Amino acid sequence: MSALALTGIVVAAFLYHLGARRLEGGRSRRERPWRAQSFYAGLVALALAIALLLMVAPPLIVLGAPWLALWRPLSLGSRRRTSRWLLQSRSASPLRAAARGLTVPAVAWVLFVGAIWLSHLPVVFDYAAGHDAFHEGEHLLFVALGLLFWSRALDSPPLHARLTHWRRLAFFAAAAAAETALALVVLAAHGPLYVPYERVVPRPEHLTVLADQQLGGAIMLEPASIPLLLAILWSIGKLVAPKLRQARESAA
Repeated sequence: MSALALTGIVVAAFLYHLGARRLEGGRSRRERPWRAQSFYAGLVALALAIALLLMVAPPLIVLGAPWLALWRPLSLGSRRRTSRWLLQSRSASPLRAAARGLTVPAVAWVLFVGAIWLSHLPVVFDYAAGHDAFHEGEHLLFVALGLLFWSRALDSPPLHARLTHWRRLAFFAAAAAAETALALVVLAAHGPLYVPYERVVPRPEHLTVLADQQLGGAIMLEPASIPLLLAILWSIGKLVAPKLRQARESAA
């Protein structure tokens, strides 16, 4: 990870710490410990700069609800000027229009899943392997689209999920199915898909080129899909919980 990215992570952690201390309200006090732990865990995952952990970081950061905490350290005058410009200025209307479009759950889903599939096209994968700046940009894009994706289905105060329980379950399940399909494509390949796999010398554990590629596909299948699997189970729990509560009340 570049020094600039690490600096950004440190600054984000510092601003979050300052801002979280200024938040008030019963809900903020109740949720602050676990949300802070989630946010810092997400930053640690980013700092480690391992591709697998980049899939874990966005949901942790979204659960950390950093938006108000990162906003609070700015002066009141700066916050008011920025808010007026974003909400009322004609020059900011393209940003408002883009925000309305990007935050539609279906759009966020397509961008997130599409970016993952696109990055695994052989021409894109091979180019990223040979160009560090492009590869860093890919990671930044994955994180940004991951934040967008997860924020459509998880409450992250003051933002609230825009999906009902059933739609949220479908949202996560469809993304998991898309990632699984990509992993199966890699696993089912009869020959090397990516040039970098052919150039690794010495090869880990003396694997063949195809076996090394298949190992990558297996990692995509599990454990890379664990965040989505946990989200699916949590969504099912949200659907089942009211019925279980009604059953207990009827039995009582």
